[in-house]
Amino acid sequence: MAPSDRWTKFWPQWTEKRRPDFPSQETMTANTKLQAAALALAASAILSLIDTFVASVAEEAGLWQFQIFRTLFALPLLLLLGRALRVSVRPKHWGRLALRSAAVSAGLLFYFASLGTMPVAQAGAGLFSAPIWVLLLSAMVFGARIGGLHVLAVLGGFGGALLVLRPDAAALSVMTVLPLAAGALYGFGMLLTREICAQESPVALALGVFATIGLFSLGMVCVTTLAPGETFLTRPWAPVTFRFLWLTLFQAAGAVIAVTLIAQAYRIGRPAQVAVYEYSFLVFAAFWGLALWGIATDATSWIGIAVILVSGLIVARLPDMRPDARS
Repeated sequence: MAPSDRWTKFWPQWTEKRRPDFPSQETMTANTKLQAAALALAASAILSLIDTFVASVAEEAGLWQFQIFRTLFALPLLLLLGRALRVSVRPKHWGRLALRSAAVSAGLLFYFASLGTMPVAQAGAGLFSAPIWVLLLSAMVFGARIGGLHVLAVLGGFGGALLVLRPDAAALSVMTVLPLAAGALYGFGMLLTREICAQESPVALALGVFATIGLFSLGMVCVTTLAPGETFLTRPWAPVTFRFLWLTLFQAAGAVIAVTLIAQAYRIGRPAQVAVYEYSFLVFAAFWGLALWGIATDATSWIGIAVILVSGLIVARLPDMRPDARS
């Protein structure tokens, strides 16, 4: 039995109930690939911009309080966006959306949790392993055939990310598993976006992620209230300031747009290709760091960025990964 057969035992309708206008990997046009790439690049540009202000948020409140308020701002914005775009925000398959939302949310929260115990570079390197997990899971779960150039391109992109992030090898520990788990879960969630959530609108997909993170953060606020700490991760509820509110609103608005764009990119594009384009986050982060805070990027980092861009171009030009023959 092929991997894809084992998967369809749990969702037997996922192959038959794709939207008629949703392109298969066999019929996907060059224009569709270009659209997916543009959406992923736009999402990365926005996310890298709003993430530069997280340090400012941390001066006002803890992570979980921030996530709750961001969810409260994001949900009505998403409902308005769905109305403006005339797309349904009601899930067509609650179970599939719940699985995808749980995977993506867990990956993002694991990443934030790792920031409380290790340097940002080390945690980021783990999260940027997502394209490798997308590639592996495409083969293991959905039976896609992986070519050698696919593997080399994705590994090259990951290597470029390491050149930019440069995690401290001397600081590696058991906690290294946490950001790697974040990358695996995030990659799995993005893979599920195309494979079992293709019928859902991008707005519904974004709503699922924000709602899941908000609910989990509500529970974590209770935990930090009972066992408070001094870090961004463990800080209990703090008085709400005007600066906190407008920073959080800015974060929510940007995240709503970016998460919707990346969801649409994974709906119409090849997961392995879109995942590599997400590496552009590093390029945009370097730009925003220089433009907004005067932080220059060194030569080694620019070499890594160049490797990332070349890897993305290689993946973009490779043929689609096709499912294995069924046994």
